[in-house]
Amino acid sequence: MTEEVLRAIARWQIPVIQFNGLLAEQLGMTWTDLQALYVLANQGPASPGELARRVNLTSGSASRMIERLVRAGFVRRVPDPVDRRKVVIEPDEDAVRRVGGLYDSLNERHRADLAEFDEAELAVVLRFLTAAAVRTEEEIRQRV
Repeated sequence: MTEEVLRAIARWQIPVIQFNGLLAEQLGMTWTDLQALYVLANQGPASPGELARRVNLTSGSASRMIERLVRAGFVRRVPDPVDRRKVVIEPDEDAVRRVGGLYDSLNERHRADLAEFDEAELAVVLRFLTAAAVRTEEEIRQRV
């Protein structure tokens, strides 16, 4: 059963990647730009260097990405609340709502699927997904 689950996850990852790529294209941004917006919306504002680490970019690539996102109105540079000589990148809340809304239909489909699970099953799914995210991030850190 473990191998079947791993194959099912792999089958799901491809359409997820394709869906995100499709939305990024519709928004006129790259897949990495969309990742950065997601990271900022879900993990909070970040310095340019921290954002680069969060999305696994070099500082130069991150600078160009930030500039694209600022020009398009998805993020803004604001003074760092701890050190006013520095800046942090924060997402524009309207842009986050607009982009997040593009996922509403898919999320409703997922909610309908999850409604078929009881609380114990949902707890197992959550435990696995949480661990899978951690392990994947560990693997990324080992390879970059």
